[in-house]
Amino acid sequence: MNKLLTLMRQNDVDTTFIVPGPNMLYFTGLKIKQSERVTFLVILRNGEIHSLVPEVEQDKFKAVFENNVISYKDEEGIEGALQQLKAVLPQEDFRASVEYSNCRVTEYRVFQSLGCELTNADHLIDSLRLIKEDQEITELQNAAKVLEDSFKATLPFIKPDITEVEIAAQLEYEMKKRGSAGTPFETIVASGPRGASPHGRAGAKKIAAGELVVIDFGCIIDGYVGDICRTVAVGNISDEARKAYEIVKEAQQHAVNLIKPGITAGEIDEAARSIIRSHGYGAYFNHRTGHGLGINPHEEPYIMQNNDQALEPGMVFSVEPGIYLPNKFGIRIEDTIAVTEDGHINLMNLEKDLIEV
Repeated sequence: MNKLLTLMRQNDVDTTFIVPGPNMLYFTGLKIKQSERVTFLVILRNGEIHSLVPEVEQDKFKAVFENNVISYKDEEGIEGALQQLKAVLPQEDFRASVEYSNCRVTEYRVFQSLGCELTNADHLIDSLRLIKEDQEITELQNAAKVLEDSFKATLPFIKPDITEVEIAAQLEYEMKKRGSAGTPFETIVASGPRGASPHGRAGAKKIAAGELVVIDFGCIIDGYVGDICRTVAVGNISDEARKAYEIVKEAQQHAVNLIKPGITAGEIDEAARSIIRSHGYGAYFNHRTGHGLGINPHEEPYIMQNNDQALEPGMVFSVEPGIYLPNKFGIRIEDTIAVTEDGHINLMNLEKDLIEV
């Protein structure tokens, strides 16, 4: 919060409004979801923090902020609470930053009614969330451990004639047992030709012997997202599939090995892409190499072509190159990497040699 206040002063912002969602969790620890009731946090550049909340939510906010909680009853509406809030806001025209990426029209119209100039807060907040504190990296490591343990527990269930959706359900059950608050994205279990779609969701298809199965899944531990992908061979697979797997593994490890402060996100992407291209599969790697992880499953930095953003200590992101051959198979290997002062650490310990069941 203090870092945000510094950025507000540097950018001539008088007030920042935070709505329910990832940034409210980041700044307060409160897991509040958007609903039909208007809820938001008010951060003034002098350091005061106020909140406007429905009466049914006020106890949660008072547990974090003893004072300055303005509440309203459903039957009374928000107008009276807004009048109370106006008394603590700057009395003349002022600049307020708003989360353009999270704010609904509902809240935006409320903010407009306060008589302020509205600007985009995303670049201020994103710059803070981009660099993870040590505790955040610990949370991401905890999430990675849940993913790995859940995957190992699910492996015995992967066999011919079981459906993709049954594997997905088993994975989600195993993660839930280990404390996951849910899944940050729909679990991917894509077997055989369906694996050639990078975002192939689990379906009713039965897994067959001789197929590769792409399994990409995530968990949420204490608000932080874990994300991993492994590709499993069911029985004997073709020589072509086995060769392609080794190429993806080489590309993924080559990219990981280069990670350190100063190298750009685009250079990491090219490191993985060049290996795949050199073996003639360049046209079949059709997505970016990685994305940032934190409270959101996708956030900065994005490990993609033409991104000149230099890596810094504290950045955390996935490295997940792949090969996707239409009507044949797909392969993807994904780890989560944290940049350190002198290199990187891999938050994953799960093997990357081809897993055969």
